[in-house]
Amino acid sequence: MAIDLITRDDNIRWLFHTDVDTAHVDGLAAVLAESMTIPDVEREELRRRRHAPIEAQAPSQEGPTT
Repeated sequence: MAIDLITRDDNIRWLFHTDVDTAHVDGLAAVLAESMTIPDVEREELRRRRHAPIEAQAPSQEGPTT
């Protein structure tokens, strides 16, 4: 999974591990989209993804590592 941020001067690409929660990546893309100059249709699609419910993850059952 990746997010590309393309500006007039740079192309920035964030790559995420395959096990990352898609909802979190979509949320980041939606936050970035708020400040971008993109078509309204694309912005609305990213907003819909951002507001999808994100389930809380249970804390790890493993003890601290030393």
